[in-house]
Amino acid sequence: INRFDYDGHYGTVLNRFLIQAAIDYPLTVHGTGGQTRAFIHIQDSVRCIELALGDAPQSGERVRIFNQMT
Repeated sequence: INRFDYDGHYGTVLNRFLIQAAIDYPLTVHGTGGQTRAFIHIQDSVRCIELALGDAPQSGERVRIFNQMT
């Protein structure tokens, strides 16, 4: 039910870079490099994953989407 987006169009930059690094594929940067957006420190991201795993849904429970930026 849950997913880990790693594709080049819908996945996050971090997810895409992790997958590309794991398979020894050159990191793919899209756009002109002029885009701006919010970023989250890797330690904070890992903490969010830890919190989500500690509060995992029960079998049959609806999927919950977590927004790490808010």
